[in-house]
Parts: sequence; C-alpha cells; structure tokens
Amino acid sequence: MCTDHDVDNNTETDDPRSGYKLVSSWPKYPAGMHFEMGSGIAVDEAGIIYAFTRDIEHWATHPLAMADKMGKSSISMFNREGEYLGIWGPSGERGFALGGHTLYIEKDGMFWTTDRDGHTVKKYTPDGELLLTLGTFGEWGCDASHFNGPTAVVVQLDGNIVVADGYWNSRLVWFTPEGEYIKSVGEWGRGQAQFNTPHALTQDSKGRLLVADLCGGNFHDYMTVPGQIEAHRTKPDKDCVHRIQRLDASGEYIDEWTHIMPLSLASYGNEIYASDKMSNLAILDEETGQVKSRVENIAIYIHQLAMDAHGDLYTASVYPEHAKEKRGPDGPSYRRWTRTELV
Repeated sequence: MCTDHDVDNNTETDDPRSGYKLVSSWPKYPAGMHFEMGSGIAVDEAGIIYAFTRDIEHWATHPLAMADKMGKSSISMFNREGEYLGIWGPSGERGFALGGHTLYIEKDGMFWTTDRDGHTVKKYTPDGELLLTLGTFGEWGCDASHFNGPTAVVVQLDGNIVVADGYWNSRLVWFTPEGEYIKSVGEWGRGQAQFNTPHALTQDSKGRLLVADLCGGNFHDYMTVPGQIEAHRTKPDKDCVHRIQRLDASGEYIDEWTHIMPLSLASYGNEIYASDKMSNLAILDEETGQVKSRVENIAIYIHQLAMDAHGDLYTASVYPEHAKEKRGPDGPSYRRWTRTELV
C-alpha cells in the first residue's frame, strides 16, 4: 500500500520553524581545526554531541587517489554550549575512518560508525575500544562479509543488527549480536522491499524499520573504480520518486510514504524525524506518516540529525557549496536549533 499525505497539520502557527531558533554560536571550533563537511552527528546520555567529519573529501577507492589525499574522517566532541571537548576515537587522533557516513549511539551506550568508503560498520565502547567489525575494510562486494558503501545501521529490539548497504548495493543485511550473517533483504528496483539507494535507516518505537530510499542512478561515480557500480544502477528507474519504505522487524514490506523526499531519518518517542527536500525537516506520526509539524530550511542537506534531552536539534550537512555556502568550520556544517532560551 502506498500512503500519500498532502496535508501539513502544522496549522496552529505560521512559524515555518515551529518555534526553533538557530544558535548561531554553536559549535565553537578550536583554532586551526580543518575539515571538509559534516556527515554524522549523535548525542550521548551525558549530553555530549559527537560530530563525524569528513576531513579530506577524496575517495580512497578512486584510482587517482594519492596516498596523502585519501579520504579521512574523525569524530569531534562538543557540549551543548558549543565548547570543544576534543577528539573521540580509537586512535585518539584524526582520520580513523576513510569515508565517514553516519554515527549512532545505541541505548546501551555503544557507538556505531558507518565507513562508506572503507566498506565497514564498526561497534565501539564509549571509550573507543573496537568491539565488532562488519564488512571487510577497503574491499567492496555484495555477500555476507562485504558491503559496497554502507550508509546506516540499527540495533533491533532483539539485539540483531541491520545494516543499510546502500550506496552501490541496494539491500539491508541482518547479523546476530555477535556479527554472524543472517540474511540479506532487497535488490535494485522500485517494488516492495526493493531499493535504489537505501540512504538512511531508523527503527520506530514498535521495532518497525523505516528506510529512506532515494532514486539512485550513477550515484557519485567519481568515487568508485570501474566495475564497482553495476550497469543497471547507472540510471534511475523510470518515474522514480524518493520514498520512505516501512518494513517489519524481519524485513517484510508494510507500506511506503511518498509525500516526503528523505535524505535522513531519526526516531524519537513515537515520532519520525525525516529530512524533506534535503533541507527541511518533517516530524511525522510513526503510525500514519502524517506531518505533525515542520522545521523549514534548517540545514543544507540534512545528512544526519540528532536530538538531546532538552529537545534541541543538531544537524550535520554535506556539500554546502550547493547553496553557495562554505565547507568546513566557516560554513553551516553543523547546527544547533533550540526552543529554549538561547545560551
């Protein structure tokens, strides 16, 4: 069943940002900090905000990549006031991932990173100790031990792990809590539980999976090597529209929502926070998909979003130059929006 909602239920106010205000002083980058763009963002129980940066925007798998220009990604820490708290990670220094995509902190406090260009998904303790690696670092493929540009990960209510293998594959992959392969769901297409580019993944309060399925095509071919993108992926399917597919916990199709053009997804309480048309945020009822409120024009390409205990929203943005903004610390790579008094 395809569900199409055209009604925006945000009728109580004409405020296009639903009362959210930009905290322009957030974050306060340290002197000399350099990175290309924001990619991931997460908040832990203590309120520390973790920013997954792409430090060198060059692709390690590309045949023209030079050793000193390979992609690197790091995680920097900030508090709610924007003060810089240092680098997080297993090495204690910048550049531990090739192409950081998204960052997640689960309910048990464990950290998960998706390294798109390194083709791995990793689980860490809060102190940065590596506990589990899914995929094979630096090797792409489409089997039990290889990804081809993983984009997102969730830990299900039963402890199983689901990875969106989404940039140059079109599937979700299930693993046991110990990392043993269970199954793969999906293939290229626009049918039920088929995908073009499963770019984001979240789990609602009842354990259902929501997938941001973008119209694919030759997605960033400049960062791949010949043969890495299969021929049928070089053009988007005819009449393709971006959509959110809903699946049950086992990967069975439930329905899809086509009234949102999603790039990122997050779940808080019984609401789904979905980017819409890349730069706007739609807050959806998790049962119906109806838009409960909107926050307009809060970022340039909301690549990932996180919320803290105060209800503040934090966004990570990629490719700000598409809106004539600067990359790195001088641009809108990371933003904080609040409904409380500005601090």
